[in-house]
Amino acid sequence: MKKQGIRGPTPRFFTGNLGEMTKLRELKTAKDMDPISHDIVDRLMPHYVKWTHDYGQRFIFWWGIEPRLTITEPELIKELLSAKHGLSYGKSQLQQKGVKNFIGKGLLMANGEDWANQRRVIAPAFHQENLKGQVSYMIESTKCMINEWKKSVEEGGGNAEIEVGEHFARLAADIIAKTEFGSSYEGGKRVFEKLALLQKLASRAGRRSRFPGSR
Repeated sequence: MKKQGIRGPTPRFFTGNLGEMTKLRELKTAKDMDPISHDIVDRLMPHYVKWTHDYGQRFIFWWGIEPRLTITEPELIKELLSAKHGLSYGKSQLQQKGVKNFIGKGLLMANGEDWANQRRVIAPAFHQENLKGQVSYMIESTKCMINEWKKSVEEGGGNAEIEVGEHFARLAADIIAKTEFGSSYEGGKRVFEKLALLQKLASRAGRRSRFPGSR
């Protein structure tokens, strides 16, 4: 990599650059975000911003014992994601281990022919004709959410603080429950709450450093 001019931050034994990533993220999230700013990359992934500035559009860093090459050129990314190379790249073993108890080896974590086979199986479900029949459920759920916002504003005398992320997560869950299971968010509330908790635990586990033989 160095011979090709690709550099990156110096890694530590076993932990790689995870320590530096954590410190940068804690520093950026220690204070409230400017409410009129939409620049969330520098807040949520400050290491990418810093290292792109320090080492250029291509750099390598270490996620524990796993090296990761970062590229930011749109044309190169497009080529790597094309059909020509699509099955040659995928999720690493560390990525798969970090979320295996949450999403298993489904489409998001599958690689190669396994990914291609799963993609072919689910493709019909996203066909335009099938999605048309679900639009009414999407509209119904969205209207309910908007009505909740209006009610909050009215009760607040024209002002209300709304946690948009939480509402949109609930909206997505409600649409999935109605279109796929004939239920609703409220009907499967306990399931969605447990899935949210599992997601947090899986995310936390995915940030830990792993080495051969560890669990």
